[in-house]
Amino acid sequence: MRKELGPSLQNECAAVSLQGISKNYPGVLALDDVSLDLKAGEVHAVVGENGAGKSTLIRILSGDIRPDDGRILLQEREISFGSPSDARKSGIATIFQELMIIEDMTVAENIMLGDEPSVSWLRPVYSRRQAERLAGGILKSLGQQSAISPRSQAKHLPTGHKQIVEIARALVRRAPVIVLDEPTAALSDNESEVLLRILGQLRAEGAAILFVSHRLDEVRSIADRITVLRGGRWVATLDKPRAINTAQLIELMIGRPLTEMFPPKNRRIGETVLSVRGAARHGVFEDINFEVRAGEVLGFAGLIGAGRTEVMRGIFGADRINRGTVTKMGHAVKVNAPRRAMAAGIAYLPEDRKTQGLVLSLSGHENLMMTSLERFSPFGIVRWRAAMRATRDVAKRLQFRGDLSAPAVTNSGGNQQKLVVGKWILSEADVLLFDEPTRGIDVGAKAEIYRLIHELAAKGVAIIVVSSEIVELTNLCHRILVMSSGRIYDEIDEDNFDEKRILAAAFAAHVSKQASGSGTEGSLFSSH
Repeated sequence: MRKELGPSLQNECAAVSLQGISKNYPGVLALDDVSLDLKAGEVHAVVGENGAGKSTLIRILSGDIRPDDGRILLQEREISFGSPSDARKSGIATIFQELMIIEDMTVAENIMLGDEPSVSWLRPVYSRRQAERLAGGILKSLGQQSAISPRSQAKHLPTGHKQIVEIARALVRRAPVIVLDEPTAALSDNESEVLLRILGQLRAEGAAILFVSHRLDEVRSIADRITVLRGGRWVATLDKPRAINTAQLIELMIGRPLTEMFPPKNRRIGETVLSVRGAARHGVFEDINFEVRAGEVLGFAGLIGAGRTEVMRGIFGADRINRGTVTKMGHAVKVNAPRRAMAAGIAYLPEDRKTQGLVLSLSGHENLMMTSLERFSPFGIVRWRAAMRATRDVAKRLQFRGDLSAPAVTNSGGNQQKLVVGKWILSEADVLLFDEPTRGIDVGAKAEIYRLIHELAAKGVAIIVVSSEIVELTNLCHRILVMSSGRIYDEIDEDNFDEKRILAAAFAAHVSKQASGSGTEGSLFSSH
């Protein structure tokens, strides 16, 4: 066991303490002498790259696997879990990234699953009315009584509401310890805000919450403490997470200066490849003018809802542009459908890779060749040998570490993103529109995506990056355009990148509206 534990381990009132936890798999040391504790009334976040040991730690706490060495203390009493059922009975509720919702059951039935109420103690018959009353009470305590009906079929709920149902299930068991694995990974920004608000409420009521997430700004906003893991080892426990910025947190996670995470920018900038003039879509964006050159990385910053994604979808033909022109190498492109944009060499990597970028049920091979199918089937018959060779080559180039023959859904977020990038590399597009390219992936996978972007730029590809992370834009891009309420308010070149200037432009339209008495507000994008 480590001789010197983190400073948090001196607290004798911990709800759960992990002391010197180790876990070996064949050829892999997943956890090596890791110690941390979790107090009642706090959110303790755990962060790290893929392979840092976060998932193994969660599986140990949930009772799914046993550690090879170390101790688990529950209220200062050593305990051993033989199964997930043991952990649940001990008061530890785990909410995994892949939700355990039974789609054909109602909300009430899902919440009360395993704790089904009876009509009375004399009649051990399931009471639907009692289940709905209890579930309704839990949902009311979470402030969700108007949003989620206990009688609704679970399959009709959006993902964010399903996540809340999972939390309600933990609460109905009065679990004093709640473990959440990437709870906001599949949620919209509004759904994430609701969930974080609920977690804050549970913390105030005395719950001990272990929170694992790749969204570092989110982690810093809600966590009382943050433990950093790297390569299966404890690195640090930060008692004042708001005193450290996201860049410093990333450096702790990757074990090297952040500057090494971003490769040198391409300096061979060519002629204008794509030009957009006077583009507008009624009620969404207007008077959009910009160009991007060969080898250049152009950034788009702004608040959530500023119109950045809508502009990219308009250029790609996924949404209609009411007026304006798009030219490629000086020739007008009629972008009224994605197939026309694709034919012109324009590719769009959407914000939501799972629903818009991939067919999750298809294999990695099939997803990679999706945009180049005609190349591999000249007479309507797929030349599978050539296709497989090409997809393996591009996967190797992207350092894809998953299984190409397996359905895309089985791969990690980083590997899924590489599949989306790879299919457009195979298409040989020379204009790439990246919309939030690193959302939901760990910092190690982010570094690889950054490397790919610079590699493509060095080969003369014109690249646009839409991002909600200022540190990402300033380290990747040659220029940044800042949008606010559907308009471009500022253009900043590399020598003048400044966070305050970017934020001022992002808020520009909202400030002017408030000054005129409209009071319109926007959601702030990530800043560091």
